[in-house]
Amino acid sequence: MPQIGINGIDVPAYIIATVIGLAMCLWGVQLARFISSLAFGAIMGYTAYIFTYRVFHSVALSILFALIAILIGFIIGFTLFRVVLSIIFGYTLATILVREAILILLMTVILAVIIYVLSSYLLAILFVATGASLIYKSITILGLHHTVALIIVAIVGIVGVYNQLRRRL
Repeated sequence: MPQIGINGIDVPAYIIATVIGLAMCLWGVQLARFISSLAFGAIMGYTAYIFTYRVFHSVALSILFALIAILIGFIIGFTLFRVVLSIIFGYTLATILVREAILILLMTVILAVIIYVLSSYLLAILFVATGASLIYKSITILGLHHTVALIIVAIVGIVGVYNQLRRRL
């Protein structure tokens, strides 16, 4: 098996991981808005396709309704991204915790409300923490001393929290 990069380290992958970590630290919430739009559009499109196909048994009609639902889901996901993220995370957690449909619905609503209330600050902090840990891991593997890496990550983390929460502070 051929070795990649220096001492078997995939240098380009860790450089890309560092850049992704930096983007998550500085603009995580803004990226979440776009990602939630895509996810909610996909969920709505899939749901519309399945429902329409079961009712009308027409692939063409199902595709048409799915495309309309994707567009609507994308718009809703972009404008109400905290609500959408809360529903998606609440549903995901509910399906892990319970199996009965009515309990899943109830747990989704309860968890979505809790996540929504906490999401304003929690979301930014989670993105900063995830991005900072990705940066730290990447730059230490690339050979930067742990202490220097920790200082860099702390500075990037502080700037990231400020950048993402500055409208709320």
